[in-house]
Amino acid sequence: MTLAATPHPATTALRATHVLAIASPAPDLLQFAREALWAAQERDLPLTLAVRTMPRLRSELMALDTIEDLAIFAERWNITLVPWHSREDLEAMIGGWSVRPPAAIVLGARRRSSLLHGLPKSMAARVEQAAKSMRIEAMQDPSHEGGALPRFGLAWRVDDHRPWYHAYILSAFAVSLVSLLVRTLDGLMPTEGLTILFLMAVVYSANAYGMAAAAFTSLLSVLMFNYFFDAPRYEIGFSSPTDFLTLLLFLVVGAITSKFSDGLRQQASRAQRQAREARALFQLTRDIAVARDTQEIFRAIVHQCNDIFECETTLLTPFTGGGSETLALASPRARAAALQAAYPPHASLTQDDIEAARWVFNQSLPAGRGTAMWPEMHATFQPLETGEGTVAVLVLRDTSRAIIRSAGFRRVIGSICRLTAIAVEHSLRKQELENARVVSQTEGLRSALLSAISHDFGTPLASIIGSASSLISYGRSYALEVTSELLTTILEEAERLNRFVKNVLQMTRLEAGVLTPRMQWADVGDLISTALDAAHRRLALHEVYADVEDKLPLVNVDFVLMESVLVNLLDNAAKYSVQETAIQITARRLGEDICIDVTDQGRGIASEELGAIFDKFYRARHRDRTVPGTGLGLAICKGIIEAHGGTIEALSEGLGHGTTIRLRLPVKTPDVAVTAEV
Repeated sequence: MTLAATPHPATTALRATHVLAIASPAPDLLQFAREALWAAQERDLPLTLAVRTMPRLRSELMALDTIEDLAIFAERWNITLVPWHSREDLEAMIGGWSVRPPAAIVLGARRRSSLLHGLPKSMAARVEQAAKSMRIEAMQDPSHEGGALPRFGLAWRVDDHRPWYHAYILSAFAVSLVSLLVRTLDGLMPTEGLTILFLMAVVYSANAYGMAAAAFTSLLSVLMFNYFFDAPRYEIGFSSPTDFLTLLLFLVVGAITSKFSDGLRQQASRAQRQAREARALFQLTRDIAVARDTQEIFRAIVHQCNDIFECETTLLTPFTGGGSETLALASPRARAAALQAAYPPHASLTQDDIEAARWVFNQSLPAGRGTAMWPEMHATFQPLETGEGTVAVLVLRDTSRAIIRSAGFRRVIGSICRLTAIAVEHSLRKQELENARVVSQTEGLRSALLSAISHDFGTPLASIIGSASSLISYGRSYALEVTSELLTTILEEAERLNRFVKNVLQMTRLEAGVLTPRMQWADVGDLISTALDAAHRRLALHEVYADVEDKLPLVNVDFVLMESVLVNLLDNAAKYSVQETAIQITARRLGEDICIDVTDQGRGIASEELGAIFDKFYRARHRDRTVPGTGLGLAICKGIIEAHGGTIEALSEGLGHGTTIRLRLPVKTPDVAVTAEV
């Protein structure tokens, strides 16, 4: 099958401005207006309700809702009421579609006879033919299956799922039970008065099985009474007018009972249907609300549609990765060309399915089974629309025609599509915002890194180049002290540059998740001594005090990484402290932790910045160039300490009161052999 569909020129050149409902006075005309109003609200369009006029006396005798009954309802909901009377009026209305085409047409129930209410069949067929030729969706009255009223306004058969003879067998059984009751009471009461008891069987049949079973029960009841209880007994014959009057009475009671029972049954069915719809929508809303990502939202939508419509559902979106990444495509047509199964991700779709889905995405109109476009297809395609256009297409495959024609299908699928479209758009917008945030953050970090590298890497490189070039050019003329000083400068600046490079590499490894500590048991005193030896050049202009508590437990750490942490902290303390001031490093046990403090008498930290100093490039973002450094040292320390299961925090009483950086490492118990070896 090749799909080739182009909308009618009237629908492409002109924008649909309203939803049109066409009906005739009926007992449930107000309910029909509510259903049509819902269809218009789903499309965000006004409703025009065209109702055929009927003589007041006839409408009152048949207890029909008329235009006058709808006036208050129409005024409340801004519905345009248009009266029409003849076929000529209907043709004039159809002719106006070329100027003001409706988005959809809702047809009221058709009548089977000219004596009954409803739209004449010929007029309804004319409207459907005109709508089909102009590619306008035509819907039947959702309150009546198949769009036709019951014959003579009565429900002749209630349950179509059971065999036709089921109702007649049970009705005959009910008549038999009443006959036994009448036989028991015969002789205790006048025989003529016992006839009324058969009404119980008639009422039962009319209520349970419909008017056809009630008519059968009425006739059988009269025959049973006439044969067994009316004189002459055991003979069948309508010998008096009383027999005909009794049969007529039974039929009238059966018709009235059937009519009222059918009305109650329809109200109960409508209430149950609305409860099921509300429950399904609530379940879908709840599943979407608790979904953790886009894929779970798609899964909730598909599973709910499978349960509600008993079909196989597929959600198509113009996004890669199951909707996790948006495609940067300029035109909607290009986005439609990129439609693919978002969930289930490996759903099997034919080429016809893909072409139909692309058409639905471009036109924002439903297609497939149950619609005016390609009704012979095995699937129904529904667009998921938002204020910004179509965002996805919902494909319902192998949905039974009974479900599609059932009352409320369009209402439920419309509500689900509206809710689903909002959820899909929200999830995609959320992903776009997250991508934008990541890009913005990455750009900020990249700018900060470039700023730090250009300044802090450039300064030591300039010193190294200057010292080395001086030695090459004038080295022979320099005194030994000058040469030694220049070589010392080269060594110190090279070590500083090496430390910057190590910090950048370590941060890269931390963010990549490849920095894995090689744990070993170590003595805290040895760890501090090694760190002090490594940092002795930077601490040369400060008084350094070390205070290690006796008999501290061993710590299980990566010795090299932990040494680099302490060296970074000591280097920070030296950089932010005035020369000749004291720097103190202490180690003690606090509960279940080993606590190591590095305290300086520097410029201190404001209370609102205590937590932020561990962020990457914090100094670079604040344009702090008074002290050299990349702003990565404390961030690296935090990452390494957390990889060891510990914590790090900054303590300061404010600016001008110095700073304490506190490390906490959990106490662990080594084996006796390990303790002896250490």
